[in-house]
Amino acid sequence: MKIIVLAKQVPDVNQIKFDPATGRIIRDNVPLNMNSFDRRAVEEGIRIKEKMGAEVEVISMGPPQARAILEEAIRMGADRAFLISDRKFGGSDTWATSFILSKFISSRKPDLILAGRYSLDGETSQVPPETAKMLNMRFFSAISKIDFVQDHVEMEQDFEDGIRHISSRLPMVISVSEKINRARKADENMQNVEERIFTIDSKLMNLDFDGSKGSLTVVEGTQEVRRERKGEKVDMEKALEILYSHLKNRNSGIKAEITEINSDGSKGTLMGIAFLDPEVSMEISAKLNDMGRENGFNVIMAGNIPPEKLKGMAANKYYYLDGSDIFSLEQKIVELMDRIKPEFILFPSNSTGRDVAGMIAAEKSLGLTADCVDVSYENKRLIQFKPAFGGGIVARISSRTKPEMATVRPGMFAKKISNSSLDVETIRIEDSGEYKVLKTDLVESKFMPVNKAAVVLGIGRGVKNRADIEKVVKFCEENHIAAGASRPVVDMRMMPRQTQIGITGTSISPDLYVAIGVAGMDYHMAGLRYAKTILAINNNPEAPINHLADYVCNGDAVEFINRISTHHQ
Repeated sequence: MKIIVLAKQVPDVNQIKFDPATGRIIRDNVPLNMNSFDRRAVEEGIRIKEKMGAEVEVISMGPPQARAILEEAIRMGADRAFLISDRKFGGSDTWATSFILSKFISSRKPDLILAGRYSLDGETSQVPPETAKMLNMRFFSAISKIDFVQDHVEMEQDFEDGIRHISSRLPMVISVSEKINRARKADENMQNVEERIFTIDSKLMNLDFDGSKGSLTVVEGTQEVRRERKGEKVDMEKALEILYSHLKNRNSGIKAEITEINSDGSKGTLMGIAFLDPEVSMEISAKLNDMGRENGFNVIMAGNIPPEKLKGMAANKYYYLDGSDIFSLEQKIVELMDRIKPEFILFPSNSTGRDVAGMIAAEKSLGLTADCVDVSYENKRLIQFKPAFGGGIVARISSRTKPEMATVRPGMFAKKISNSSLDVETIRIEDSGEYKVLKTDLVESKFMPVNKAAVVLGIGRGVKNRADIEKVVKFCEENHIAAGASRPVVDMRMMPRQTQIGITGTSISPDLYVAIGVAGMDYHMAGLRYAKTILAINNNPEAPINHLADYVCNGDAVEFINRISTHHQ
């Protein structure tokens, strides 16, 4: 068996600077490392090799200095590595990168391709599914466990609501989650490393392709996202008052705005996709309807969420795709796109939305922007606003192709509902036969999804006792709010992965986030940029979160937990 691992060299996002005068990112003297997700993909490839006798090749596309991460991969145990490096390929977006990678990979004839879930600089999750589609290979994302059983592969796949156990067969492309393993250290004493790294350019690939001109998306500018929170010092009593006030007033008297559905449609159609989450689907339809009313478009929604969960959705029509097979869903949406010919399409930035959007972008050669926090329609173009580098930078992006496509974060658009009845057409989706779902382990019901709650209590590594964590979870369950966690707490298996908040977890936008014993590292705080109010409970006066919160209580986290656990409203 031949395994190829895709690896990318990325800058340390904590040390990225921004020049407001030029609007450019300053990369000078910023350390460059192997993307942490990709390091786990390399590790998994080596583990399969050690268990089954596979051959592991690592491929990176980048400048000459990217050899450093390939040396690391060899020292970890990979057999050989290839650096695709050519100035002609510079400026490639995700589609162009996938195109170049697929051209080279096809010559290597792999059985299995492994990649990280996404890169920490771009956070798109697009290269693995686009590369898979271009290679005509099956793709499975966010895999946390891989087992080879006779002639098939059994996997555990992380979803927002739990873990799905699936079975498929080689060849395939897999993006791994951060939970799949812990990567080993490189052997610094290994000899003859350089001899096993090969540099590949456009001539050797016989590929006349300009990465910048061949890209389907264009970055029109960037801007820094400043964290401007007041950091007001409060005592324990005031901190409790802030929490109880939000609990009492959350959602009270707040109703979704009623909107009219546009009936003009003289300029065409806008399309939205409804996968997994009814809330973000309603947000997408409301945003599209607003844009449609302003610019003369109708709104068509399509997805596999049952219509009864989308009551009041602001759309002219909903195509209910009755099925869950991801490959069949992708093909049916492509058929609808060809028939409807939408001006642009918005997908939810969740597990299914990202995967399907990536495969469609590759199949139809369309520009795709991931994880947008806003979109606007200007001069007959969809302008997409995408965060990068941990959320510290927001790029303004447009596409060179039609229909333009973007995935959008949950919680970014106002939810509006219509009193009009929804016109629904049901389309039965057949299984593709490409994989089987063996079973699904859902997250315990006591854990409300962190991206749906008005109030979230976040547990950090300052809370060391499992019994204290259980108190927080119980309080959240009783008050119908969400319990979240920082990555160290999840890594210690004290909270489910689905509760993790941050750049490697979920981005949330609650009315109130209470950080209990949370240090406030960038990777965590990146998931909180759109939280309306942050209250920090932390007895470390030097903790970074003290400068990143609206209210700071330098009290004991355990005292706070004990106080709320005995409080009864």
